[in-house]
Amino acid sequence: MNAFKSTLLYFLATTCLLTSPLVYAGRPNFPAPPQAKVEWVSKNMQVNGIPTAIRAFHTQESIEQVIKFYRREWQRPVDKGKPGFMETIDAAPWYIISRIEDDYLLTVQVQVKENDKSGAWGYLSMSPLVDPKANPIELGKGMPKMPGSHVLSENKSRDPGKNATTVIITNEHSVPSNVTFYRNFYDGKGWTKETDRALGNDEVHSLVFKTKKQRVTLMLLKDQSQTRIVINYVTNSIF
Repeated sequence: MNAFKSTLLYFLATTCLLTSPLVYAGRPNFPAPPQAKVEWVSKNMQVNGIPTAIRAFHTQESIEQVIKFYRREWQRPVDKGKPGFMETIDAAPWYIISRIEDDYLLTVQVQVKENDKSGAWGYLSMSPLVDPKANPIELGKGMPKMPGSHVLSENKSRDPGKNATTVIITNEHSVPSNVTFYRNFYDGKGWTKETDRALGNDEVHSLVFKTKKQRVTLMLLKDQSQTRIVINYVTNSIF
C-alpha cells in the first residue's frame, strides 16, 4: 500500500466516526485555503456508510497560516454558547480543525510538506451528521472474515468504470491463520492468485486475487496481539 493510500485511510478512519446520515438541507460553504492547489479525491465516497466528499490541497503557506485562516472563517458560533470550531493536536503528524454547520461535519486535516517544510498539505472533508436514533449500519457486510473479527471501517467509492471498497478488519488470530483462511476462500471460489508473499517473520503478508472484472488486494499485518487486515476490493465495469 503506498503512502498516499495509507494516509488517506488514516484520514477516513479519524474524521468520520458516525454511522447513519440525517435528512439535511443544502451544503454549507467550505472554502479551501487561499492560493492552495485543490483536487478532488472523491465526490462520491461512502465512509462507514456516510456519503462523504473529500478534496486534497497543497499550499505554500504554513500549517499555522492554514489553521489561522479557518479560525477566522469559523469564528462565528454555530449555536449560542458553543464554539465555532474544534481543534485536535494529538493526531500527529496531522493537525485537525473541524466545524459542524447546517447538519454537516466540515473537517480540515493538515500537515507539513515532506519536501518543503515551509508549505503544507492536507484534506478537506464534508459529510452529513447522523441521526442518533437510526439503526447502526453493518460495516463489511458480505466481506469474508474469520470468526471473532471486528470491522473497524468501510470506505466505498464510485468512479467511471470502477467501484472500490476498502475494509479494515482486526481479529486475534495470527497472520498465518488469516492468510490460510483468505487463501482457501478465494482459491475455493476459483479466483486467480496473483500475489502470495510473506514480507518478514510472519508479521506481514500480501495477497492478491483476481477474476476478469474483479481484483482483491489484502495486506495482513501483526498489530501487537492482533492481526489487522486491509482489504481493497475493486470491480471494473468497462470490460
